[in-house]
Amino acid sequence: DYGSLLTEMSEGLIGVHTMWNEHFGIGIVEMMAAGLLTIAHRSGGPLRDIIIEESGARNGFLAVSAQEYAAHIAFILGMTEQGREGVRERARSSVNLFSSQKFDTSWTRATDPILKSKSS
Repeated sequence: DYGSLLTEMSEGLIGVHTMWNEHFGIGIVEMMAAGLLTIAHRSGGPLRDIIIEESGARNGFLAVSAQEYAAHIAFILGMTEQGREGVRERARSSVNLFSSQKFDTSWTRATDPILKSKSS
């Protein structure tokens, strides 16, 4: 059930998502929101829109091969708690870009001019 999933995610450390060319990745966003240090496939939406790997801005990790996933897992396990918490905080902050409120605001901004021009 959903409650059990939330409990597992809140108690976990690492979230792994291996789907190639995921068009968006709501599961990735949910893992990040739950505080999991997330490793996703270096393609599609995770690469273009979700995961940031730049130094000082990292909110997750990207990988392609099993070796890269394993290296990221080893790196995360070796991080200090302060380092992990920094990634978690940036991940949780970044998922606000995908909230329902942000969607509604952006949708209205994009469609209002079209709808208003049709009614004129």
